[in-house]
Amino acid sequence: MSATAGTAAGETGSRQLRDFGTALLHTVVSRSPDGGYTWRRENGPEAPAPFVPADGGLHRLIAGLEPRTTVRWSAGAPDGAARLYRVRGPESLAGRLLREGPDQDTAATVRGLGQALRELHDTAVPAGTGAGEGPRGLRRLMDWLDGRAPSPRAAYAESLLRPALGGERLAVLRGLAERMRGDGADVRLCHGAAALGSLVPAESGTGVRGAADMLIGEDVCLAPWQFDVGWTLGELVELKWYRNDRHPAWSGMAEALFEGYGRDLADAWQRHAALRVLLHLHDYTAYVGWDRAAFDRYTGFVKFLLDL
Repeated sequence: MSATAGTAAGETGSRQLRDFGTALLHTVVSRSPDGGYTWRRENGPEAPAPFVPADGGLHRLIAGLEPRTTVRWSAGAPDGAARLYRVRGPESLAGRLLREGPDQDTAATVRGLGQALRELHDTAVPAGTGAGEGPRGLRRLMDWLDGRAPSPRAAYAESLLRPALGGERLAVLRGLAERMRGDGADVRLCHGAAALGSLVPAESGTGVRGAADMLIGEDVCLAPWQFDVGWTLGELVELKWYRNDRHPAWSGMAEALFEGYGRDLADAWQRHAALRVLLHLHDYTAYVGWDRAAFDRYTGFVKFLLDL
């Protein structure tokens, strides 16, 4: 969408740059009078669950974190049911990668995100802190796989999943999703949706290579550490596949994430990537539109990942 004049909530003199979204999530990006940027995000009209409350115990924990890395947390301030984020750039890393592929700073940004996630996961959570019901995205996926999707398009797509993937592959994905629910003892303070669409590279001039801001708060939860790392990894894998891009810089993206985090997903990485790709397929189908060609392409990619 072309830039238009406008005002971000609470900031007189802001200039609206972009307005985009789906029935799940709506975003407005504005340039602030001080030269920074404000991202305003709110649930779309068909979102099945609200954001995690901004006054909850988990949100208060992340609001006070200051990662010792090139990636900073930007905890959203409430604006009614929406959230306002102050950041240093107008575009997400996902948008940049989708349009241009990786550049010389991408690995540094992804490495910084890995470091920030590790610091987040190592943060002690006081006993009795409300944990909610596990990751919101995972609940959407489980409802879909269990035949409880409220979207007619998603319900129809679910009826095609079993013949497309087969019972054995679906069982593998269900098993992994169950382990990521956060019901076990080894759970951490997690972002809950560590998406590249929430990672905003800083504009040039910061003096720090790979500097970025990571929006956080809408999905914060308690879950196994693999959930966050697997989400980010899955998006990197999907973007490379979607672009059919053979640029050599892609080969270092997963390594940069794991290097920053300090551990990897070992031979489970394919299953975690497949889980994220399948959730993306659900969200596109439920909140954007039905596309049989996209369904076939994405389920084929999930099969490929699970059969590696």
